[in-house]
Amino acid sequence: MLAEEYGYAVSPRPAAQVRGVARKAQNVLEPGYASRIAQGLAGGILVTVVLAAIFHMPFVVAGGIGLIGFIGLWPTELAARRKDALKTLDQEPWQVWPCRLDGEASPDHKAMVGARVQLLAPDRTPVAAFRGSMSPEDWMSVRDGRGVVWFCGDLRVGGWLALPARPAASLFRAVPAPDILGAGAPTTGTLVGLEETAIAVATSETVWAWISEA
Repeated sequence: MLAEEYGYAVSPRPAAQVRGVARKAQNVLEPGYASRIAQGLAGGILVTVVLAAIFHMPFVVAGGIGLIGFIGLWPTELAARRKDALKTLDQEPWQVWPCRLDGEASPDHKAMVGARVQLLAPDRTPVAAFRGSMSPEDWMSVRDGRGVVWFCGDLRVGGWLALPARPAASLFRAVPAPDILGAGAPTTGTLVGLEETAIAVATSETVWAWISEA
């Protein structure tokens, strides 16, 4: 595993806090999943009302047809992807990575942030990049966009990202785009110090002891 090769902490089983994150993640719906279900439900209700009110069809029959319509609109592909993503939490270890975090926060900081995350090697070059959504509170909690993240999944595909001491995880997709992986890194200044601190934290004995807790 690449994280181990770099000397970053890896947990073969989630520590107590990470298990809490995983439980929270069970309630996270993949973007688009909830809205597709709502659309299908609205369509089923509309069909039932139209058949019963306009065509005077018995309500039970109209409701049955509406239910069939709802099942037909069920987002099966999204459901399958979400199921596979949740399996990752049981099958894959959690890894600690230093990161750069960028995003597009709304002016009022109320909407979800479209986040971009780069995982960093010890020499501060990006190893993998991901896109996803996270709460404004989580996004703002990473000082100047440099810090440490928990990752559970496959670097080539994506997986779950969580921030230490934060109570939720979010599903992120791998992005091989050159505009992210090839973005220039700062060579001097405060941001370099923050990245070096994050790298030190990811390899520290304190993190190794914490992530190995039963």
